[in-house]
Amino acid sequence: MFKLSPEAALDGVVSVETKFISEYLPYTDGDYVKVYIYGLFLAARNADKDNTVEMICRRLSLEAATVNAAIDYWTECGLMMRVGDDVTYLSTRTVRPKIKNFDIDKYAEFNRQAQFYITQRMIDNKEYNEYYSLMEKYGLEWQAMTLVIKYCVDLKGENVSCQYITAVARGLAEEGYRTHDAVMEKLDEYGVYYNDLCAVMSALGGKRPDHEAVKLYKKWVREYKFDRDVVLAVARTVKRGGIAVLDKMLTGYKDGGLFTADAIAAYEAERKSLLALAKAVNKAIGTYYENVEPEIAVYIKPWLALGLTEKAILALADYCMKNNLKTLSDLDVVARDCFAAGVVTESDVKRRVERENRFDDGISAVMKITGVRGAIKDVYRAYYSSWADKMNMPADVIEYGAGLAVGKANPFAYLNRILSAWSDAGVKTIDGAKARAAAMTEAAATAPASNVKAAVVERYSAEELDALITHLTDED
Repeated sequence: MFKLSPEAALDGVVSVETKFISEYLPYTDGDYVKVYIYGLFLAARNADKDNTVEMICRRLSLEAATVNAAIDYWTECGLMMRVGDDVTYLSTRTVRPKIKNFDIDKYAEFNRQAQFYITQRMIDNKEYNEYYSLMEKYGLEWQAMTLVIKYCVDLKGENVSCQYITAVARGLAEEGYRTHDAVMEKLDEYGVYYNDLCAVMSALGGKRPDHEAVKLYKKWVREYKFDRDVVLAVARTVKRGGIAVLDKMLTGYKDGGLFTADAIAAYEAERKSLLALAKAVNKAIGTYYENVEPEIAVYIKPWLALGLTEKAILALADYCMKNNLKTLSDLDVVARDCFAAGVVTESDVKRRVERENRFDDGISAVMKITGVRGAIKDVYRAYYSSWADKMNMPADVIEYGAGLAVGKANPFAYLNRILSAWSDAGVKTIDGAKARAAAMTEAAATAPASNVKAAVVERYSAEELDALITHLTDED
C-alpha cells in the first residue's frame, strides 16, 4: 500500500514539491516519473483498498518489473521508503539519500578524470556517491562513466548537473551499453546526429541540443526513416513548442505514411484549408467550436467527398443562417438534399436559392394578410410554388384568397384548399374569384340559414362554402 509520511501528507490534494520538479523530474525516465506521480495519487487516497503495485501496473500499462525498478530508484533518491508491501513517500525537504560507503581507492582514477572534465565546480562526496551507486547497480565500467561525463559536458557545458549526467548514463546502461567500447561507439553515433541536429535546433529557436534531443533525432532518421532535409523543413514550420511539438508532428506524419517534403506540404495545405473552411462555416451559421477537428471529420470531409465545392458549402451555410437553420446537422440535411438534386457548385446553389426565393415577396404579402408571423418557411415556399407554377394563380388572386383564410388555425393550408378548388373550377383571375365569391354570397343570402349548404352544395366546393360562411360571419 502507498501512503504519505506525516511531513508529506496533505488533505484533499495531490501535491508535488517544487524541488522534485526542478531537480528530479527533468532527468528521470518518463515511466519512473509516472509511477511516482500515480503512486502519490494513490497515497493521497488512503481509503482506497486497491492501493497496490498491481493497480499502478494496470492503470499505467507497465510491467511489474518496471514499477518495482521505479520504486527502487526513488528509494535510492531518498524520496520513498519501502518496507514489505508498504511504500511511503518522503519529503524532499526533510529526507536525504542514504550515503553508502564505497572503496575510494577503487574509484580514484575515475574521480581524477571526472574532476578533469568538470572544472567549474568541485565534485563533492554526495555527487561521487551518485556515480558510484549507478556504476555498481548497472555494472557500468568507470571508464564508460567518464565518457558519459565528457559527453554531457560537451553538450551542456561544464556546469552540467549531476542529475543530467546520471540520467544519460542510466539510459545507456538500461539499453545495454555498459563497457567503455560500447558506450564510445554509441556516443560516436550520437555525435554524428548532433551535427545535423544543430541546424534543426537553430530552426526551432537556437537552443543547444541535449542528449534527449539527440535520441529523438536518431528516432526520426533511423526508426521513422525521415530524410534529414525533411526533418529540417518540418522544424522550420514549428512556431512554438520546440522539439516536443516537432516530435509530435513527425510521429503523426509517419503514422499517416507521409515521408517526403512534397507529401507533407500537400497534407498541411489541405489541413489548413479544411480548418479555414470549418471556421468559415461556423461563422456563417453563427456557431463556435474551439476544436473543429471533429467537425471536419463528421461534416466537412463528407461534404467535400460528395462533390460539393468549398464555395457551395459556404453558400449553403449562408442560406441556412438566413432561414434560421443554425446547427451543423441542419446544414448537413440541406447539403445532402442538394447533392441528391445535383446541386454541388456555388452557381448551382445560387440558382436553387433564387428559384426557391423568387416567391418570397408574395409569401410575405400572404403572411401579412393572414397575420402569420416569423420567418418564411420551406413549407410556405412549397405552397406558393404550387399555386404559381402548377395552378397558374396570379398574385392578386392568391392575395384575395388569403383574405378568406384570415383567422384559420393553419392559414396556408386553408388557402391551399381554396385555391385548389378555384383551380379545379377554372378560376384564374381576380374578377373570376370575386364573381365566384359573390355568387356564393348571394346563394347563401337567399337560402334559409339552416339550409345554406344544402342550397349550394351542388355548385360550390366544401372549401368555398367554409370560406364563405366564415366571410359572412366576419362581416356580421
